[in-house]
Amino acid sequence: MSPLKIHGTYLIKELLYRWGRSIFVVGGVGLAVSMVILLPVLGEGFQSLAQLPFKNLAADLVVQQGTTESALPETMGLMIPYSAQPIAEKKWNSLRTIEGVTEVMGTVLLWNFAPGKFFSVSGIPLNSGNQNENENPEKLIGPAKVKEWLIKGRLPKAGNNEALVERHYGAFYSLKPGKTIKIGSTTFTISGIVDIRQGSQIASANFYLDINEARRLVNMKDGHVNQLFLRVSDPSTADSAKASIQKIIQNSSVVSAVSFLSLLGTLSRLTGQFQQVTTSVAGVLALLLLIVFLRGAMGERQREAAVLRTIGWSREHVRKQISAEAAIQGFIGGSLGVLLTWLAAQGLSTLKFSLPNGLQKSDDPAAFLGSQYVAPVVETNLTLSLDPLLWLTTPIATALICGILGWWLAGQRLRGTPWGKIRS
Repeated sequence: MSPLKIHGTYLIKELLYRWGRSIFVVGGVGLAVSMVILLPVLGEGFQSLAQLPFKNLAADLVVQQGTTESALPETMGLMIPYSAQPIAEKKWNSLRTIEGVTEVMGTVLLWNFAPGKFFSVSGIPLNSGNQNENENPEKLIGPAKVKEWLIKGRLPKAGNNEALVERHYGAFYSLKPGKTIKIGSTTFTISGIVDIRQGSQIASANFYLDINEARRLVNMKDGHVNQLFLRVSDPSTADSAKASIQKIIQNSSVVSAVSFLSLLGTLSRLTGQFQQVTTSVAGVLALLLLIVFLRGAMGERQREAAVLRTIGWSREHVRKQISAEAAIQGFIGGSLGVLLTWLAAQGLSTLKFSLPNGLQKSDDPAAFLGSQYVAPVVETNLTLSLDPLLWLTTPIATALICGILGWWLAGQRLRGTPWGKIRS
């Protein structure tokens, strides 16, 4: 019988004979591998969830300029939110010069307070003649994306006192194309209904009308806006762009996908925002676990290894045999680890998370006024997926690591004479 066949036969019989120890090592390796893989998968899932409100708006940053005044209204009626004060055209246009910023769009957000009834209004660019407000359909970002979400009727015509209504709000108050609604002192005709795309509630409103008409309702100066939506060429430049924005616009709040991670809980911040750190820590812990499991298995093999050496096996032959066993166990454990991660991902994908409905710094004004209309809770699943290559690369990588560890640990354990090991 050839040496290779001897090693192979002995390896198989050893794994099957010591099946309890094999299961212990394989299970331990599987848990260690699963811990390393699951954290990056969770991180990517939370990052995708946090980016959802911005993805459907084609924006990366949302900017508002707040004030130190109370967020509660002093009088009833149409008003500019305290958390979204007007920004001069010259100032917000200067944001285009920030490195990495490719698009800037300004809109007007208004709140209407009335006893027992609250609604919000968003003024969006409708007149294609003003290039400063980026009304090219290919450049629409933020609330202006509702032009693509029209499900009934038509878009308003600038200057005609027409408005779009959000689907849920319209259904609650039986508003449909042709109906009228009074906003401030002006009566608007509903021209169409829009359905806000999932995750885009960060820029949602109950009514959408031409930006110039929204300005006129509250006597806002031409060119002024109170909400800005920015797109950057590379999401990694968002933090540097944020710092530049806050220097240009004092007392401004800049919200990005990273900001949303903090709203999803501690686990989301650890796995999403600090993914590299947590993965590195998990990798070190997993490596220590592998050493512990393999070292324990090696301790049981000392006497057996000594017997093999007494019947003619060299020290190198024994190390190769033990290293091969560790590699096989590592391959099986790596495959088990991927399977456990996949099962965990399937289970976690059923979890639902609530996405923020807006950027108000104060409590919900609708709740303050006892509004009859309650906006539906925006929930979405945490989508987790595994790269198909993990099913191949992970077992191979684990087998190599375990094989190397097995070779090293066998060398540590095989020191001394065979007779001394047998006696001990």
